[in-house]
Amino acid sequence: MGRPIPNRSAGRRAAMPAALVVVLLAAALAAWLGVGWVAAGRLTVPERRFDPALHPAAFGATGTRDVTLRTRDGVAIAAWHLPVPGADAAVVLVHGHEASRTWEFAQRFPELAATLQANGYHVVMLDLRGHGASGGERFSFGHLERLDVIAAVDLLAAEGVPHGQVGVLGVSMGAATAIGAAADDPRIGALWADSGYADILPILEMRWPSASGLPMVFLHGTRLAHRWRFGFDLGGVRPEVELARVAPRPIQLVHGTADRTVPYEHALRLAAAAPSDLWTLPGGEHARAYPDDPVGYAARVLDFFDAALRVKVASVRP
Repeated sequence: MGRPIPNRSAGRRAAMPAALVVVLLAAALAAWLGVGWVAAGRLTVPERRFDPALHPAAFGATGTRDVTLRTRDGVAIAAWHLPVPGADAAVVLVHGHEASRTWEFAQRFPELAATLQANGYHVVMLDLRGHGASGGERFSFGHLERLDVIAAVDLLAAEGVPHGQVGVLGVSMGAATAIGAAADDPRIGALWADSGYADILPILEMRWPSASGLPMVFLHGTRLAHRWRFGFDLGGVRPEVELARVAPRPIQLVHGTADRTVPYEHALRLAAAAPSDLWTLPGGEHARAYPDDPVGYAARVLDFFDAALRVKVASVRP
Protein backbone atom coordinates (compact mmCIF):
# COMPACT_ATOMS: atom_id res chain seq x y z
CA MET A 1 0.00 0.00 0.00
CA GLY A 2 1.16 3.50 -0.72
CA ARG A 3 1.92 6.09 1.97
CA PRO A 4 -1.17 8.14 3.02
CA ILE A 5 -1.31 11.58 1.49
CA PRO A 6 -1.47 14.30 4.19
CA ASN A 7 -4.65 16.30 4.25
CA ARG A 8 -3.11 19.73 4.08
CA SER A 9 -6.41 21.57 3.81
CA ALA A 10 -7.57 20.02 7.09
CA GLY A 11 -4.38 21.20 8.78
CA ARG A 12 -4.95 24.69 7.51
CA ARG A 13 -8.52 24.62 8.78
CA ALA A 14 -7.29 23.57 12.25
CA ALA A 15 -4.70 26.34 12.33
CA MET A 16 -7.11 29.08 11.31
CA PRO A 17 -9.05 29.25 14.61
CA ALA A 18 -5.79 29.57 16.59
CA ALA A 19 -4.60 32.39 14.33
CA LEU A 20 -7.97 34.08 14.63
CA VAL A 21 -7.79 33.92 18.43
CA VAL A 22 -4.37 35.57 18.35
CA VAL A 23 -5.65 38.32 16.07
CA LEU A 24 -8.69 38.92 18.27
CA LEU A 25 -6.59 39.02 21.41
CA ALA A 26 -4.20 41.46 19.82
CA ALA A 27 -7.11 43.66 18.72
CA ALA A 28 -8.61 43.54 22.22
CA LEU A 29 -5.27 44.47 23.78
CA ALA A 30 -4.84 47.34 21.34
CA ALA A 31 -8.35 48.59 22.10
CA TRP A 32 -7.71 48.31 25.87
CA LEU A 33 -4.50 50.30 25.61
CA GLY A 34 -6.05 52.75 23.14
CA VAL A 35 -8.88 53.57 25.52
CA GLY A 36 -6.33 53.90 28.31
CA TRP A 37 -4.20 56.22 26.17
CA VAL A 38 -7.13 58.55 25.55
CA ALA A 39 -8.33 58.37 29.16
CA ALA A 40 -4.83 59.13 30.49
CA GLY A 41 -4.85 62.32 28.44
CA ARG A 42 -8.38 63.49 29.13
CA LEU A 43 -8.79 62.60 32.80
CA THR A 44 -5.63 64.38 33.98
CA VAL A 45 -6.69 67.83 32.74
CA PRO A 46 -8.31 69.73 35.64
CA GLU A 47 -11.04 72.31 35.44
CA ARG A 48 -9.61 75.75 36.15
CA ARG A 49 -11.28 77.84 38.85
CA PHE A 50 -9.89 81.26 39.69
CA ASP A 51 -11.52 84.51 40.85
CA PRO A 52 -9.19 87.54 40.81
CA ALA A 53 -11.66 89.45 42.96
CA LEU A 54 -10.79 87.14 45.85
CA HIS A 55 -7.46 88.88 46.39
CA PRO A 56 -5.81 88.78 49.85
CA ALA A 57 -6.19 92.58 49.99
CA ALA A 58 -9.95 92.04 50.18
CA PHE A 59 -9.30 90.34 53.54
CA GLY A 60 -6.90 92.94 54.90
CA ALA A 61 -3.56 91.75 53.53
CA THR A 62 -1.00 94.43 52.71
CA GLY A 63 1.84 94.63 50.21
CA THR A 64 0.75 91.55 48.26
CA ARG A 65 2.69 91.15 45.05
CA ASP A 66 2.17 88.96 42.02
CA VAL A 67 5.07 86.61 41.36
CA THR A 68 5.81 83.95 38.79
CA LEU A 69 7.73 80.97 40.09
CA ARG A 70 9.76 78.81 37.75
CA THR A 71 9.87 75.15 38.73
CA ARG A 72 12.87 72.92 38.25
CA ASP A 73 11.11 71.23 35.34
CA GLY A 74 10.35 74.55 33.68
CA VAL A 75 6.69 75.23 34.55
CA ALA A 76 5.57 78.82 35.24
CA ILE A 77 3.63 78.95 38.50
CA ALA A 78 1.42 81.96 39.31
CA ALA A 79 1.54 83.00 42.96
CA TRP A 80 1.00 85.76 45.47
CA HIS A 81 3.67 86.71 47.97
CA LEU A 82 2.42 88.38 51.16
CA PRO A 83 5.57 89.79 52.79
CA VAL A 84 6.20 90.75 56.41
CA PRO A 85 9.32 92.90 56.83
CA GLY A 86 11.51 91.54 59.60
CA ALA A 87 9.77 88.18 59.92
CA ASP A 88 11.97 85.08 59.87
CA ALA A 89 9.34 82.43 59.10
CA ALA A 90 6.90 81.74 56.30
CA VAL A 91 3.99 79.52 55.29
CA VAL A 92 3.19 78.20 51.82
CA LEU A 93 -0.51 77.53 51.20
CA VAL A 94 -1.26 74.68 48.78
CA HIS A 95 -4.77 74.12 47.40
CA GLY A 96 -6.31 70.85 46.25
CA HIS A 97 -7.50 69.31 42.99
CA GLU A 98 -9.47 71.65 40.70
CA ALA A 99 -9.17 74.51 43.17
CA SER A 100 -6.73 77.44 43.22
CA ARG A 101 -5.26 80.01 45.59
CA THR A 102 -8.65 81.77 45.45
CA TRP A 103 -10.91 78.73 45.40
CA GLU A 104 -9.79 76.51 48.30
CA PHE A 105 -11.68 76.36 51.61
CA ALA A 106 -14.94 77.48 49.98
CA GLN A 107 -13.13 80.47 48.40
CA ARG A 108 -11.72 81.63 51.76
CA PHE A 109 -8.07 80.62 51.28
CA PRO A 110 -6.99 84.27 50.86
CA GLU A 111 -8.64 85.04 54.20
CA LEU A 112 -6.41 82.48 55.93
CA ALA A 113 -3.39 83.93 54.11
CA ALA A 114 -4.22 87.43 55.38
CA THR A 115 -4.54 86.10 58.93
CA LEU A 116 -1.13 84.44 58.73
CA GLN A 117 0.44 87.65 57.42
CA ALA A 118 -1.21 89.72 60.16
CA ASN A 119 0.39 87.40 62.69
CA GLY A 120 3.92 87.75 61.41
CA TYR A 121 4.37 85.20 58.63
CA HIS A 122 5.50 85.70 55.08
CA VAL A 123 2.95 83.82 52.97
CA VAL A 124 3.13 82.39 49.47
CA MET A 125 -0.11 81.29 47.83
CA LEU A 126 0.34 79.46 44.55
CA ASP A 127 -1.77 77.92 41.82
CA LEU A 128 -0.53 74.40 41.24
CA ARG A 129 0.40 73.45 37.68
CA GLY A 130 -2.62 73.14 35.43
CA HIS A 131 -4.73 75.09 37.94
CA GLY A 132 -5.76 78.72 38.30
CA ALA A 133 -3.45 81.03 36.36
CA SER A 134 -0.43 78.72 36.31
CA GLY A 135 1.22 77.06 33.36
CA GLY A 136 1.00 73.38 32.61
CA GLU A 137 -2.15 71.52 31.75
CA ARG A 138 -2.18 68.31 33.81
CA PHE A 139 -2.26 67.21 37.41
CA SER A 140 -0.41 64.26 38.88
CA PHE A 141 -1.89 63.86 42.40
CA GLY A 142 1.24 65.39 43.96
CA HIS A 143 3.94 63.55 42.02
CA LEU A 144 5.04 66.66 40.08
CA GLU A 145 3.16 69.36 42.01
CA ARG A 146 5.73 69.11 44.80
CA LEU A 147 8.10 70.94 42.45
CA ASP A 148 5.68 73.88 42.50
CA VAL A 149 5.91 74.05 46.30
CA ILE A 150 9.70 73.73 46.20
CA ALA A 151 9.77 76.70 43.80
CA ALA A 152 7.88 78.71 46.44
CA VAL A 153 10.47 77.66 49.03
CA ASP A 154 13.20 78.83 46.62
CA LEU A 155 11.54 82.26 46.51
CA LEU A 156 11.33 82.49 50.30
CA ALA A 157 14.94 81.40 50.69
CA ALA A 158 15.96 84.15 48.26
CA GLU A 159 13.97 86.58 50.41
CA GLY A 160 16.06 85.58 53.44
CA VAL A 161 13.80 83.09 55.24
CA PRO A 162 16.18 80.73 57.06
CA HIS A 163 16.55 77.00 56.42
CA GLY A 164 13.89 75.10 58.33
CA GLN A 165 11.70 78.16 58.91
CA VAL A 166 9.19 77.47 56.14
CA GLY A 167 5.92 75.75 56.96
CA VAL A 168 3.60 74.23 54.36
CA LEU A 169 -0.16 73.91 54.70
CA GLY A 170 -1.82 71.69 52.10
CA VAL A 171 -5.41 70.64 51.52
CA SER A 172 -6.54 67.36 49.91
CA MET A 173 -4.29 66.84 46.86
CA GLY A 174 -2.39 69.83 48.23
CA ALA A 175 -1.77 67.85 51.41
CA ALA A 176 -0.25 65.00 49.39
CA THR A 177 1.77 67.61 47.48
CA ALA A 178 2.96 69.21 50.71
CA ILE A 179 4.01 65.83 52.11
CA GLY A 180 6.03 65.09 48.98
CA ALA A 181 7.67 68.54 49.02
CA ALA A 182 8.57 68.27 52.70
CA ALA A 183 9.97 64.78 52.17
CA ASP A 184 12.19 66.07 49.36
CA ASP A 185 13.15 69.49 50.78
CA PRO A 186 14.66 69.78 54.29
CA ARG A 187 14.21 73.58 54.20
CA ILE A 188 10.55 72.89 55.04
CA GLY A 189 10.40 72.82 58.82
CA ALA A 190 6.75 71.96 59.53
CA LEU A 191 3.82 70.34 57.74
CA TRP A 192 0.05 70.84 58.09
CA ALA A 193 -1.90 68.29 56.01
CA ASP A 194 -5.68 68.73 55.84
CA SER A 195 -7.87 65.97 54.35
CA GLY A 196 -4.99 64.26 52.58
CA TYR A 197 -4.85 60.74 51.21
CA ALA A 198 -2.39 58.08 52.29
CA ASP A 199 -2.43 56.28 48.92
CA ILE A 200 -4.04 57.59 45.74
CA LEU A 201 -4.86 54.18 44.25
CA PRO A 202 -7.88 53.42 46.50
CA ILE A 203 -9.21 56.90 45.71
CA LEU A 204 -8.80 56.28 41.99
CA GLU A 205 -10.54 52.91 42.27
CA MET A 206 -13.39 54.43 44.27
CA ARG A 207 -13.99 57.29 41.84
CA TRP A 208 -13.05 55.66 38.54
CA PRO A 209 -16.53 54.57 37.34
CA SER A 210 -18.12 57.98 37.90
CA ALA A 211 -15.11 60.02 36.74
CA SER A 212 -14.41 58.03 33.57
CA GLY A 213 -17.67 56.29 32.72
CA LEU A 214 -15.58 53.18 32.00
CA PRO A 215 -15.45 49.71 33.55
CA MET A 216 -12.80 49.13 36.21
CA VAL A 217 -10.72 47.01 33.83
CA PHE A 218 -9.76 50.15 31.91
CA LEU A 219 -8.19 51.76 34.98
CA HIS A 220 -5.23 49.40 34.71
CA GLY A 221 -4.84 50.16 30.99
CA THR A 222 -5.00 53.87 31.76
CA ARG A 223 -2.25 53.57 34.37
CA LEU A 224 -0.06 51.68 31.92
CA ALA A 225 -0.73 54.16 29.11
CA HIS A 226 -0.08 57.08 31.46
CA ARG A 227 3.30 55.61 32.40
CA TRP A 228 4.19 55.30 28.70
CA ARG A 229 2.99 58.81 27.86
CA PHE A 230 4.16 60.77 30.89
CA GLY A 231 6.83 58.65 32.54
CA PHE A 232 5.31 57.77 35.91
CA ASP A 233 2.51 55.73 37.45
CA LEU A 234 -0.54 57.91 38.08
CA GLY A 235 -1.66 55.49 40.79
CA GLY A 236 1.72 55.28 42.46
CA VAL A 237 1.47 58.37 44.70
CA ARG A 238 1.73 57.11 48.30
CA PRO A 239 2.15 59.93 50.83
CA GLU A 240 2.09 57.46 53.71
CA VAL A 241 5.42 56.11 52.48
CA GLU A 242 6.94 59.57 52.10
CA LEU A 243 5.72 60.88 55.45
CA ALA A 244 8.42 58.96 57.29
CA ARG A 245 10.99 61.17 55.53
CA VAL A 246 9.29 64.28 56.95
CA ALA A 247 9.61 63.15 60.57
CA PRO A 248 10.87 64.17 63.07
CA ARG A 249 9.78 67.60 61.84
CA PRO A 250 6.39 68.62 63.29
CA ILE A 251 3.41 67.17 61.41
CA GLN A 252 -0.24 68.11 61.95
CA LEU A 253 -2.94 66.03 60.28
CA VAL A 254 -6.56 67.21 60.01
CA HIS A 255 -9.46 65.03 58.86
CA GLY A 256 -13.21 64.71 59.23
CA THR A 257 -14.83 61.37 59.99
CA ALA A 258 -17.60 61.99 57.42
CA ASP A 259 -15.22 62.73 54.56
CA ARG A 260 -16.59 60.98 51.45
CA THR A 261 -13.89 62.25 49.10
CA VAL A 262 -10.93 60.93 51.11
CA PRO A 263 -12.23 58.51 53.74
CA TYR A 264 -11.07 59.01 57.33
CA GLU A 265 -9.18 55.72 57.12
CA HIS A 266 -6.50 57.58 55.16
CA ALA A 267 -5.85 59.88 58.12
CA LEU A 268 -5.35 56.86 60.36
CA ARG A 269 -2.89 55.39 57.87
CA LEU A 270 -0.95 58.65 57.70
CA ALA A 271 -0.92 58.95 61.48
CA ALA A 272 0.50 55.44 61.70
CA ALA A 273 3.20 56.20 59.14
CA ALA A 274 5.12 58.80 61.18
CA PRO A 275 4.98 60.61 64.53
CA SER A 276 2.31 63.27 64.11
CA ASP A 277 -0.72 64.87 65.72
CA LEU A 278 -4.13 64.00 64.27
CA TRP A 279 -6.95 66.50 64.76
CA THR A 280 -10.11 64.46 64.17
CA LEU A 281 -13.34 66.29 63.35
CA PRO A 282 -16.34 64.10 64.26
CA GLY A 283 -18.89 64.38 61.47
CA GLY A 284 -16.57 66.65 59.51
CA GLU A 285 -16.75 66.60 55.71
CA HIS A 286 -13.95 66.99 53.19
CA ALA A 287 -11.82 70.13 53.76
CA ARG A 288 -14.60 71.82 55.72
CA ALA A 289 -12.75 72.52 58.98
CA TYR A 290 -11.79 76.08 58.05
CA PRO A 291 -15.04 77.14 56.36
CA ASP A 292 -17.02 75.75 59.32
CA ASP A 293 -14.90 77.49 61.98
CA PRO A 294 -12.40 79.96 60.50
CA VAL A 295 -11.47 81.57 63.83
CA GLY A 296 -10.86 78.28 65.62
CA TYR A 297 -9.01 76.77 62.67
CA ALA A 298 -6.75 79.80 62.24
CA ALA A 299 -5.92 79.79 65.95
CA ARG A 300 -4.80 76.16 65.73
CA VAL A 301 -2.75 76.88 62.61
CA LEU A 302 -0.99 79.79 64.31
CA ASP A 303 -0.31 77.81 67.47
CA PHE A 304 1.13 74.95 65.43
CA PHE A 305 3.46 77.03 63.27
CA ASP A 306 4.50 79.25 66.19
CA ALA A 307 5.56 76.17 68.14
CA ALA A 308 7.06 74.38 65.15
CA LEU A 309 9.00 77.24 63.62
CA ARG A 310 9.68 79.31 66.77
CA VAL A 311 8.91 82.42 64.75
CA LYS A 312 9.98 85.90 65.84
CA VAL A 313 6.81 87.69 64.80
CA ALA A 314 7.16 91.10 63.22
CA SER A 315 3.75 92.21 64.44
CA VAL A 316 1.92 91.72 67.70
CA ARG A 317 -1.24 89.68 67.76
CA PRO A 318 -4.32 91.60 68.88
